[in-house]
Amino acid sequence: MSLRKNPERVAWIILSIAFVAFCFLAVSIPLGIRWYIINATQVHKTSLAAIRGTVQVQEPDVNKPFAFTGSKDDVPEGSIITTDATSQAFLEFFEDSTLQLYNNSQVIIQKTQSPRFDLSPRPDTIALEVTGGRVRIGVAPSMQSDLHFQVQSPHVAVELKEDGSYSIEVTSEESQLTVSRGQAKVTAMGKTVELGRGERTTVEIGREPLGPLPPERNLIVNGDFRESLEKGWFPYSDRDDPNEAHGRVEIVTSGARQAVLFQRLGGNIYRGDTGIIQAINRDVRDYRVVELRLSVMLLYQSLSGGGVLHSEYPIMVRLDYKDAYGNPNHWVQGFYYENPANYPISDGLEIPRNVWYSYESGNLMEILGDVKPADLTSIRIYASGHDYQSMVTEVELLAKE
Repeated sequence: MSLRKNPERVAWIILSIAFVAFCFLAVSIPLGIRWYIINATQVHKTSLAAIRGTVQVQEPDVNKPFAFTGSKDDVPEGSIITTDATSQAFLEFFEDSTLQLYNNSQVIIQKTQSPRFDLSPRPDTIALEVTGGRVRIGVAPSMQSDLHFQVQSPHVAVELKEDGSYSIEVTSEESQLTVSRGQAKVTAMGKTVELGRGERTTVEIGREPLGPLPPERNLIVNGDFRESLEKGWFPYSDRDDPNEAHGRVEIVTSGARQAVLFQRLGGNIYRGDTGIIQAINRDVRDYRVVELRLSVMLLYQSLSGGGVLHSEYPIMVRLDYKDAYGNPNHWVQGFYYENPANYPISDGLEIPRNVWYSYESGNLMEILGDVKPADLTSIRIYASGHDYQSMVTEVELLAKE
C-alpha cells in the first residue's frame, strides 16, 4: 500500500520525525549552551617592562623581533621575550602573577586565558616555555577562580601548584627548579617529583628529575619573616634632627607574604635611617658561590633617586665583611623607582613601583674579585632618606661550596 493511499500513516511518520527532532533539540540546545558556558575562554594580553637595557620582543606572525625599552601592556599569546647580557624584563599577567627575566634569558608566552563566564568551573590558565636562562615566577593567590600554571623547558614539564615564589634556570644541559615558597610538580622521562618550600630539583637532558634536593645553603635566619624580628634580627632607627620623627619597622602581611615594612612619613626634611641588622659571622673563604637574593617593594620615596649624596634610597642592603687580608670592607646595593632631579646614581638600581621585585646579586665571590669576602660579618637592610615607605621579604644569602 503506497503512502499516498494511506495519509494517516504519513501523518504518523511526520509526527514521529517531528517528535524525535523536538527531543533532539530539547536536549542538544541546553547541552550545547552548557558546553559553551563551561569551555568558552577569553585570551588576555600581558604587561611587559624593560627593567634594564633593551629587550627583544617577537610577536606571533611577525618574522623579526623588535627592540623594546620602557613598558608595554599588550603583549599577546605566542610572543617570545628575550634579554641579553645587559637587559632584564618584568612580566605581569592578567591575574597578577609575575615573571622576571634575568640576563641572557628567553621565555615564550604560550597561553594566558580565563573562562569567559563566571559559571565555568575551568581554571585560569597560564602556560610558558623557558628556553634558556633564568626566570623567577611569582604566582599570585587565586582570588576568584583556580589557576593552572604550567612551565616547560627543553628538559622538563613543571606545574606550579599554589601561590608562591619559584626560580627556574635552563641551560643546554639541564633545567633546575627551586621552590622558595609554594609547591610544584616536576615531570621528566615518565617520573614525577613533588617539591615543597625550600626544595629544588635538577633535570639533565634525557634523565629523570633528581630530588627533592636541598637548595644552596642559606646563611640568613628568618629571612621570610615568618617569625618575629627577635629571631635573628635587630631593628634600629636614627635621624639627623632629633626633633623629627623616628622611622618605624614592623612585620606586615602582603598577600601570601610576610614582609618587613620600613616607614617614615610626615614631611621630614632631614635624613633618617630605619633598618634591621643580622649578625652572620661566617667564614666563607671555602665557598665558591655567595649570592644575595631578596624581594623588594617600593611604595613611596620623597627624595629623587638616592638624594643629593646618592646614598639615601628607600631600600638599601649592605653586607659587611673582612677580606682575605683581614681588612674590613662592605658591599651595598640601593633601590629606587624614580629620579626626576637626575641626581648621580651610585650603587642604586631603578625598579618598578608598587610591585614585588626579585633581586639577585650574582656571585659576589666573582663580582668582588680581589676584595671578595673571607669572613661575612653582618647584613643590614634599611631605608634612608626623608620620607619613605617600602617592604622587603624572602631575604636569602645563598652559599655553595
